[in-house]
Amino acid sequence: MKRLLAKSYKLFWIFIPLVFMYGMFNKDHLSMVNIHSTYYAIRDQHFAGLIVIFYALFGVCYWLMDFFKKELISWMTAYHVFISIFGLLFLLIFYGIINDLEFDYALKETLMMLTMISAAITIAAQLLFPLNLILSYFRGKK
Repeated sequence: MKRLLAKSYKLFWIFIPLVFMYGMFNKDHLSMVNIHSTYYAIRDQHFAGLIVIFYALFGVCYWLMDFFKKELISWMTAYHVFISIFGLLFLLIFYGIINDLEFDYALKETLMMLTMISAAITIAAQLLFPLNLILSYFRGKK
């Protein structure tokens, strides 16, 4: 586990082509997000592109910390990497599936609410990334 966390940038770089290909194959799929009385339409291709940009940014920053021999806080890195990879992939894949299913309205709304809660957790976990970088930068070397 420690070795995996030490090279966490590789995990992000591995998932970049996978997410990019998912976005290319689902160009036409459109997801709708309803916030109060406003609907936001997001194409899976654009959401996948946004995830690719974030994964590249995370990968480069983690690589720079490894290159400059700065030791990251392991629990922050573990939570951030796990939630970033699986949380964003969960949102990318399952939001569209849940949105397209035709079944009971109450069940669909419950599943959408759970998806929005997972989105909020994923977004909140991204605060661990800059906090980890800042705290680790001012700590000693490896």
